[in-house]
Formats: sequence, structure tokens, C-alpha cells
Amino acid sequence: MTSDNLLTFEKFNDPELAATIAAQLKAQGITSRIVNEGPAFDPTFANNNFDPTIHLKLSPDDFNKARRMLDRYYEGQLADMDPNYYLFSFSDAELLDLVKKPDEWGPLDYVLAKHLLAQHGIPISPEQEAAFQRDRIKTLTRPEKPELHWIIAGYIAAFVFSIPGLILGYILAFSKKTLPNGKQVYMYSSTERKHGKRILVLSTIIFLYWLWTFLNARLTPRT
Repeated sequence: MTSDNLLTFEKFNDPELAATIAAQLKAQGITSRIVNEGPAFDPTFANNNFDPTIHLKLSPDDFNKARRMLDRYYEGQLADMDPNYYLFSFSDAELLDLVKKPDEWGPLDYVLAKHLLAQHGIPISPEQEAAFQRDRIKTLTRPEKPELHWIIAGYIAAFVFSIPGLILGYILAFSKKTLPNGKQVYMYSSTERKHGKRILVLSTIIFLYWLWTFLNARLTPRT
């Protein structure tokens, strides 16, 4: 599989941690690639380090195996956890909700939440964990619902601006999301995707019309 077909498995703020995980994966025969997806230049000069920009990419076929390896890695880090780590203040209900939605948290939080629940007398069995994962995949597979005003804006942009219409149309028609198991699904339903394709076609026609008009005006000899 080429590097173009690798998908983001995890995101990190710390490039050294990403490199450590990549080395662990390599030891298990899993090929990975680390990519910095952050902008080369921040026009706001905010230097916002909260949004992870270091992407660890894998073949989708390796996602489940890599997830198990990552769990084992973080299980080995639990003995060195800071006692003031925020998860220690979570209620059992909050910890259980975290375990059911691991994609919204980091892998360390997921492993620690299971560990704390077990300490509190609420162990998560492999069968329960598998059931939670199936339910979560089912939930994440459902198409998202874009705001109606974005669809309307797409049609307006198609007739007036063309280029923004092309962008909005493409996003609605072809955007995908990667599930925790490595599978990719379309982000929007078939209805919204049809709107996106119509916006894309209209934007293309209008863009070509204005381009032809511009070139024709420039190339027509003046009398």
C-alpha cells in the first residue's frame, strides 16, 4: 500500500511520543508514517498547541492490531501516572461513558478509565468492550446532518461566486470520515451528497461560462 493510502490512526502534540508509538508498531510488523499536518505559517501568530497536528498514519487493515498494541503500551504506563491526573476525579458514570466513546478521548484515557473502573469493582469484560465498540462504530457510521443554510449557501455561491460553490459542493459530495476500525464512510447522507454534486456541476458550468466570457472579451479585437 502506498503512503497516499495510509489513514490517520492517532494524533499527537508530542512528536517524540508519536515516534515512540511508531517504533512500537514497527516492532509488531506494522508500517506507519508520521506526518505533521500543522500549517507551516500561522497567520494569527497564536501558536495554538492544543489541536494535535502530528498524525500517525497506518494502513486501514492494521488499525485493529495497532489499537491492541497501543492499549498494551499504555497499560505499561499506568504505574507512573500522576495522581493529580484529571481522570482520577471522574465518577464511575463518566468513566463508563468514556469507555463507550474512546474516539473522543486519547488512548491513555481509555486504558486508564478501564483500569479505574476495575479498581472500583466495575470491570469491563472483553465481551462488553466488543459490544461497546460495535455500538460506537454503528453510531459513528450514521451520516452527519449539515446545516440547511450551508446547502442554500452552496447554491447561491454556485451562481454568484463559483469557486466557493465548487468547494462547498465538493465537501458535501465527497467528504469522508475514518472510523476507529479503519473503515471510511461518507460524511453526509445520499440526499446531501446529491445536493453537493448539483452544486458542483452548477459551479463548474458558471465558472466555465465566466471564464469563456472573460477570455472572449480579452481576445476579441477592438474596433
